[in-house]
Amino acid sequence: MGRAFKAPKKSDNEQWAKVRSLWFAGFRFVNHTRWQEAEPFPKRLREVDDFVRRNPQHPFRVAKTNGG
Repeated sequence: MGRAFKAPKKSDNEQWAKVRSLWFAGFRFVNHTRWQEAEPFPKRLREVDDFVRRNPQHPFRVAKTNGG
């Protein structure tokens, strides 16, 4: 997941779905301090698809996967 990953509450299904969506899109959870210009991850699940489309070269996108 990455060293900066902080697990959502076990009962927070939306946040877990967001984490899964970002993971399967190839994003990893890395500390932002070196990449302050990088767009932060979305706060809500409904924002993920747009975020992924806008950020094909995001520094935290280390792989493109087909999982889901």
